[in-house]
Amino acid sequence: MQKRGHIIGGKEAPSVSGKTFATTNPATEEVIAEIADGAAQDVDLAVASARKAYTEGPWRSLPPWERGRLLAKVAEIIRRKSDELALLDAIDCGKPLKDNKYGDLPLCVRIFEYYGGVPDKYPGKVHPSERGMFNLSIREPYGVVAGIVPWNYPFLNSCIKLAPALAAGNTVVLKMAEQTPLSTIELGAICLEAGIPPGVVNVVNGGREAGAALAQHPQIDKISFTGSTATGKAILRAAAERILPVTLELGGKSPSVVFADADLEQTVAGVLFSAFFNAGQICTTGSRLLVEESIAAEFTERLAAAAARLRIGDPVLETTDLGPLVDKTQLARVRQYVELGKAEGAQVAYEGRISATRGYFVAPLIFSAVTPSMRIAQEEIFGPVLSVIPFQDEADAVKKANDVAYGLAASVWTSNFGRALRMAQAIEAGSVWMNTVEYWEPSVPYGGQKQSGLGEDFGLEAYHTYTKAKSIFMNYTSSKLTWGAGT
Repeated sequence: MQKRGHIIGGKEAPSVSGKTFATTNPATEEVIAEIADGAAQDVDLAVASARKAYTEGPWRSLPPWERGRLLAKVAEIIRRKSDELALLDAIDCGKPLKDNKYGDLPLCVRIFEYYGGVPDKYPGKVHPSERGMFNLSIREPYGVVAGIVPWNYPFLNSCIKLAPALAAGNTVVLKMAEQTPLSTIELGAICLEAGIPPGVVNVVNGGREAGAALAQHPQIDKISFTGSTATGKAILRAAAERILPVTLELGGKSPSVVFADADLEQTVAGVLFSAFFNAGQICTTGSRLLVEESIAAEFTERLAAAAARLRIGDPVLETTDLGPLVDKTQLARVRQYVELGKAEGAQVAYEGRISATRGYFVAPLIFSAVTPSMRIAQEEIFGPVLSVIPFQDEADAVKKANDVAYGLAASVWTSNFGRALRMAQAIEAGSVWMNTVEYWEPSVPYGGQKQSGLGEDFGLEAYHTYTKAKSIFMNYTSSKLTWGAGT
């Protein structure tokens, strides 16, 4: 049993109220830690700490290469502690250990290494001007950034927000979802260990009260949120009161579009991974399988056979493919959608079995005979539930791919390179994978279209989204300015 607090001003501290909440292992339903339960007063302290570190501390005025060096040091510590961090997310979130260890953690290291190399590479621009004038533009940090992080990828999403914000010279207050606080607290401690000054990175734990207090705080200069579209809309409304810049990475209903000429063995593996990776708890999950009619029955059979080989169980075992859902609330939500799909007339092509007698496990399920208007084909379920929707031709595939409110990601599976490019251009999504899926690169921007978000993570685009432009015009002539009648 651990007891963990907030990280404010370089120290781990309890809540002002003294209240705590329990975080549990979703595979065993056992309490693994007592966490300081934050409220408005704790948020005030964290924001004040970040404001002081921004206005009075050395972070913003450090030479950019020094900021970069400290970010690289964070990367080194993450690499050294990767086994421990992978285990934290496995027991707190239910993500399989191997996915954390060989997927998330190496990517987190690369994120900090990438942004460690950015600060001294992009100082500003000199623009063409008339004789006697010198025009330039620079980019400055916003100030205090609020980073609000979801429970499905705790450590990774915290790194995605923190690294570019720090590289740009901001200070940050992170608020992790109350279901999975442990690894984000540890990230705050890692930043201190790396030598990032106290107050530059603060972590507040808690639920909706803490999140609302942070999003509405008058001393916050920028908000970065990842989570549901409904919560993103609420944050956007709150930010509108102060004309506050916001980055949103929201929900998705991503299509996997499979043509008859695809390499079926490779495609089955890719679609299976996209649909059921992290038990479907990822915004880019390929929860809609659009498959060409001529191979729909065969492909569904192959997919069901592959799904039957998935190993469901304790996420701390490296043999586990699917762990549990994050909590009983999410379990109830997914079960409700399964029953809804059956009531809507979808047919169960495959449903796995769960042997565990405790934990928030749900079996992977494949629905066939799904029509685009069904709720299971329109709404984000956030669980291992896949809807199979046949299409006739390329035009029909595009129409059905775009027939949702979301536009986060998509994958296209075909051996026809021209078709792949046409589909990539026609599908309304921020990321389109061709003959691969769920691939990210820190140097390449990632964001959503439609109701899947605003702004970008990753790449220089993310670095710039944590900065504001300032234009400077300099007159270097000796002539005096005059204005008025007779001049």
